[in-house]
Amino acid sequence: MMVSGLDGAVLKKIAEDTAEKLGYECVWTELRASRGNTILKVYIDTAGGVRHEDCEKVSRTLSECFDAADSEGTGFFPGKYFIEVSSPGIERPLYTEEHYGRFVGLDASVKTGRLGVVSGRIVSCVNGVLVMSTRDRGELSVPFGDIKKGNLAYIEHKGEKKGKKS
Repeated sequence: MMVSGLDGAVLKKIAEDTAEKLGYECVWTELRASRGNTILKVYIDTAGGVRHEDCEKVSRTLSECFDAADSEGTGFFPGKYFIEVSSPGIERPLYTEEHYGRFVGLDASVKTGRLGVVSGRIVSCVNGVLVMSTRDRGELSVPFGDIKKGNLAYIEHKGEKKGKKS
């Protein structure tokens, strides 16, 4: 359930700025309600990978920021809130054109409105068009606006180890 009345864009900007200041990329944020509480999920990444300590550092820094706002009377949350910071995982979600462009040569699975699910290698993502090379449908061009959901995926290719670049 999404949280109404909270400014998700402001919370996302705070999470992005905090992660960046600490040396991480904020991949994505999600704001949810659960049993009257607010949950802010923050996915971070870094070139060296994300460790438990990294998640703790970002979580602690965000908590301090939000607690300070609460004590000043300008809090962001109407009641109790929880922050969950984690790695996006091996099959990380892809949200932006930049994400797709960064992972050219890797396997992905993309749910689209027009073509259904497309699984294959990311060839390129430029000027609003994702190009993927698939086993069964050849090379496909997907307008970025048609993408509903996407993530890196492990697809087995004959004679290769799963998930490897070609």
